[in-house]
Amino acid sequence: GGHRSAPVPLLHRILLHFVCLAFVTGMTGRCSLFGRHHVHTFDGVLYEFPGDCSYLLVGDCNHRSFTLLGDFVHGKRSGVTLFLGDVFELHLAVDGRLSHGEKRLSLPYASHSVFVGSELGFYKMWSEEFGFTVTIDNAANIAVTLTKHHANRTCGLCGNFNSVSADEYTAQEGFITEDSYDFANSWAVKGAGQSCRRVTTPSQSCNSTKETSVILSGCSVLQTSGVFLHCAHLVSPEAFLSLCEEEVCHCRGDGPDCYCPLLLEYARTCHAHGILLQGWLEESQCSPKCPVGMQYSECSKSCSTTCQSLNIQEVCKEDCVDGCTCPVGKVLDGDRCVEVSQCSCVHMGRHFPPGSSISQDCNTCVCRHGSWECTNEGCPGECLVVGQSHFKTFDNKFFTFTGHCQYLLARDCAESQFSVIIENVQCADDQDAVCTRSVTLTLPTLEDMTVKLKHGGVVSVNGMDIQTPMHHGRLRIQRSVLSSVRVKFGDDLRLDWDGRGRVLLKLGPTWAGRTCGLCGNYNGNQGDDFLSGAGLVEAEPQAFGQSWRINGDCESTHKHETDPCAVNPKRVRFAEEACLVMMSEVFSPCHFLVNPGPFQRFCRYDVCACVDGEECLCSALAAYAAACSARGVLLNWRSPSLCDLECTGGQVYEACGSVCDRTCRSLSGAEAGCDGERVCEEGCFCPVGQYLSDSGECVTADLCTCLHDGQLYQPNDVYADHNSICYCENGSMRCSSSETSDTMLAERRSAPCPPPLIRAECDAGGKGLECARTCQNLDLPCVSLACIPGCLCPPGTVGIICVFLCVSVYACLLVDKAPNLYKPVAD
Repeated sequence: GGHRSAPVPLLHRILLHFVCLAFVTGMTGRCSLFGRHHVHTFDGVLYEFPGDCSYLLVGDCNHRSFTLLGDFVHGKRSGVTLFLGDVFELHLAVDGRLSHGEKRLSLPYASHSVFVGSELGFYKMWSEEFGFTVTIDNAANIAVTLTKHHANRTCGLCGNFNSVSADEYTAQEGFITEDSYDFANSWAVKGAGQSCRRVTTPSQSCNSTKETSVILSGCSVLQTSGVFLHCAHLVSPEAFLSLCEEEVCHCRGDGPDCYCPLLLEYARTCHAHGILLQGWLEESQCSPKCPVGMQYSECSKSCSTTCQSLNIQEVCKEDCVDGCTCPVGKVLDGDRCVEVSQCSCVHMGRHFPPGSSISQDCNTCVCRHGSWECTNEGCPGECLVVGQSHFKTFDNKFFTFTGHCQYLLARDCAESQFSVIIENVQCADDQDAVCTRSVTLTLPTLEDMTVKLKHGGVVSVNGMDIQTPMHHGRLRIQRSVLSSVRVKFGDDLRLDWDGRGRVLLKLGPTWAGRTCGLCGNYNGNQGDDFLSGAGLVEAEPQAFGQSWRINGDCESTHKHETDPCAVNPKRVRFAEEACLVMMSEVFSPCHFLVNPGPFQRFCRYDVCACVDGEECLCSALAAYAAACSARGVLLNWRSPSLCDLECTGGQVYEACGSVCDRTCRSLSGAEAGCDGERVCEEGCFCPVGQYLSDSGECVTADLCTCLHDGQLYQPNDVYADHNSICYCENGSMRCSSSETSDTMLAERRSAPCPPPLIRAECDAGGKGLECARTCQNLDLPCVSLACIPGCLCPPGTVGIICVFLCVSVYACLLVDKAPNLYKPVAD
């Protein structure tokens, strides 16, 4: 092609052809960036601008409620950026990547009344509150639609939306220019560290291409086709024909690549004015770009069938729009077309492939044909107490109550089979902080037994401190990790206490509708969870909490709850910034299962209330992580800079561990309370092959003590039990009455005695281990049925059970003054 003059006035001058009907009162406004470098304003002016910066595309220039920037790189459109005042920023790239600052976001997305998603092959950002919609198609064409109340309030590359085309090139400085490049350059917006290159007006020359005839012929349908002539009285074809002649000079693609974007924009402009150009694709032989597997349609419904709408019986009332749809027999699944049998399912914003299963409380849901099919079992109710007296009821109502007294957490109010009482006190010298000091479980149906779980993990039963594990009837008490204790009563009641204030009460569905107290009535209705002890539904947590006060001697704290962040304003910034980590990527795998919102509010409250904000921060984060762990999501959230947990005694940190079968006590037999169930808690645990001793050290099995008949024995200790000989080996007491082989017992009987013990060889008429004298049996007669050889204290001395010291008979009197050697300590 040779060099020739432009056949029409250049598009960057003010004397342009423009759309005849630029503005109709009562209609929405539409602006688009399309084709090579073209801009089509609200008032119908067409111009070209190959930007190389960010430019104000359109904004509310009266009230600054929102601002949309058009982002360009070397003349090509790269996306749009939304600002809502000075507090919120979103960037939507032409390839659908969404980001907030440096953070990548997933679609669909919603925040600040702004929604972002994909629809008919378009990426879409919209807000009904702010009255705008932005769409980006598969060819990076960008369209902005505004509601009519924005008329005469806008500015930027899209113009002022006032139905007057003559003042469309109003620069940012306020003057009207005749040069579209001067106008567009004036709206450049430099970001931080960004430099903007001023775009210069191109030369007047025209280098026509071999595609000239193809391009001009393709555009001619605007004047010759009856389909396009239906719209000519509203949208001037001359303006688009002028663009077509410009494409002859500058477009470097194939013919259809040059003229089809112009015809597509013409069809969309007509459609925006209510005229659908049905059949224009066949007339022009154009085929707009669509994602792989989809096909373009001139008239589709945005509410067309998707995998997620298969089971929704709703009449689609939306007008049709152009876009990309799935072929017959397939439906849209995210951004691809699939057979119905291959539809994924969505849960909490995440897609799950067909056949996937998820847990919903105690039920299992399987993804089939785009929907979840779930079992319908009655699920346990969970009541939680965390931090500074924050509660979650059985029916998932969250509240804070800061009374200092004893309160009924939960009770079987139908048959009084159990009751749980918590004791809340002021935390040390911190007047603003409330701590749960103890939890008491009373079981009237089990000999009226009372189990008290104290701070630090101490456990008492009926007023006497005990060693765990303990098994009594339907009651099981076991140590889980650190100071944590689990209490189980039957199969339907479980009480977890971490020894530092966190309480989890879990009841089976048989208790539904039968409970009362701070945990609510477990009837599936949050609305009546504040049912007081007097039978009234209270409006405020403080009044509700005080109605379940147990001890009348406590001072009533019935008052309006005060936000500790208001009382301690100097702690607010740290609290808000520190607790924001709960919304970070490290916790994000759990967000779709456990709502972080209430836990983040509790975190802010606690950090403001605590003198040691970091300790309370770590407790709050651990509470959320524990809730996630209970749902099967393990978070590796601790780090050297965030709540690092130092382990002692050779133990190592695990996000989900259990002490079942990992303590010396467990080697003495099945640990009471484990019953095949493994407690999953974060904490410090012994490495594989080692066991936690009573002194808190990790040791190999051969160094473990043995628990037998309530007594502790040291490794290799030997004692006689009637006619049997028993010895402590690898944490387990081996007795001749057990499956122990005679050979092993013979070896044990002949083993050397550790000093000061001496061997009883069972000479004729002699007595052995069966009559070994101890301080505990000193006054009891012994009838020997058979002599058992073994190690005894020397003549004139007796032994002390458990520690196997040999002392004089007189020294036995001192044993009564040191009962902690072998007796439980009274409460």
